[in-house]
Amino acid sequence: MRNKRNQSVLILGAGLAGLAAGYELVKAGFEVTIVEKEEAVGGLARTIEVNGFRFDTGPHRWYTKNDMVNNWMLKLLGHEVTKVPRQTRIYFDHKFFNYPIKIKDTLLGMGLWLTFRAVVDYALVRFQQLFIKNEPVTLEEGFVSQFGRTLYEIFFKRYSEKLWGTSCKNIAADWIGQRTRGLNIVTIIKNALFSSQKIVSFVDEFAYPKKGIGRIAEKMAEEIVQAGGKILVNSQVTEIFHKNNVIISVSLNDNEKFEVAADQVVSTIPLSEVVAFLKPKAPLEIANVNSKLTYRDQIQVALFINKTHLTSDTWIYVHSLELPFVRVMEMDNWNADLSPKGTTSLVFEVTCNEGDSVWLMSDVEIVDMVTQSFIKEFNLISKQDLLGSYVHRAPKEYPVYHIGYKKDVAKIKDFLQQFKNLQLIGRNGIFRYNNMDHSIEMGLFAAWNIIEGERKFDIEEVNIEREYLEEKKIFGKEFELPEDQHVEELH
Repeated sequence: MRNKRNQSVLILGAGLAGLAAGYELVKAGFEVTIVEKEEAVGGLARTIEVNGFRFDTGPHRWYTKNDMVNNWMLKLLGHEVTKVPRQTRIYFDHKFFNYPIKIKDTLLGMGLWLTFRAVVDYALVRFQQLFIKNEPVTLEEGFVSQFGRTLYEIFFKRYSEKLWGTSCKNIAADWIGQRTRGLNIVTIIKNALFSSQKIVSFVDEFAYPKKGIGRIAEKMAEEIVQAGGKILVNSQVTEIFHKNNVIISVSLNDNEKFEVAADQVVSTIPLSEVVAFLKPKAPLEIANVNSKLTYRDQIQVALFINKTHLTSDTWIYVHSLELPFVRVMEMDNWNADLSPKGTTSLVFEVTCNEGDSVWLMSDVEIVDMVTQSFIKEFNLISKQDLLGSYVHRAPKEYPVYHIGYKKDVAKIKDFLQQFKNLQLIGRNGIFRYNNMDHSIEMGLFAAWNIIEGERKFDIEEVNIEREYLEEKKIFGKEFELPEDQHVEELH
């Protein structure tokens, strides 16, 4: 048996989860190889640089309830981190609403009658729940249970179906728990009428690396390589070989095929791919369950604009069905240094399914579609203001929670537990909608399990709390940790 510190570790995927695991392991003296199918590290949380413009692949902000993870990140980046004031709005029927929802804003936008209906609907739902204790199964049932039918119809139905490309009746209610757990009309009214010294909100501002969110991944990658670890980009996993309940090697393809052996394997690649790549193949029963796992893909379109601060928003949720994008963010509202002086970049998110008509559009076609619709609807720029564009395609952006997904995922994970040297982490790796802090925490847990030589840290326990993710309860007086001094205010 090799000394554990001499063990080789192969990490599949160079997103935040995989890099966090690699960072901890290489610092502890392990032989680490990370493989990544894309041309750069960062996974779903990348920052791309084109002609002096740095833009993120979606509005990824750093906030966490976990002090350990927060201090780990601040120690990693130090003075590279700043604080950004957040303004997020919903664009619905040609009107803007603040998000999270605010009572005054809602009254002005919806009118007193609709607001009254929303409160009454919510009260009726709560009254019914006193007698009928059914757990919501579908996304529609979940939203109605949490917000009442009026707010569901007004704010949540259209956007959710635009995002997922299917009826809310086809998506499991668990997705609400990942995004709005603990948030409801009562929470909204309490926040509007009362201020509590025992709640810290992550809504109003967030931590952010000055060079873009991808800097977290870039910094980890730099330190991994500096410490002797290997990161192989443009390397697609094609086969995962196993014998006697152990993963023995992984086949990769970067124009030519080659194989990498390892003592320990940490996977962040999509759960369904792990099963599909197994050699010998998984049993037919598992393969059939595995085929049910699907993902929602995304195309991000960056427009480089010869203007700055077109809006006051960090990002906007776009509910209108006639507009092809679900969100748009403006990078100079995150940090003006991300764009050349006097310019900004707008990043539009277009959800689709890999291989559908939108995914198959050429870059020119999709840029033209987004540009024309944005100019026509908002009238903030003209075509003459465009300095350029860039299209980034992000397959498997979101795991799709189909009805009954939890049982199917549990079957697959139970099957994969037979492999004693395999750990699954990350959003797609465990098929759970994680934020960045959750993925990093999973990576740390996987690394510490290898370092300790036993599974002391339960990866499946990450991101299962029932509180609203954007608030943190404080017990007693909280003190400022030394690492917090690195977080500078953005003026």
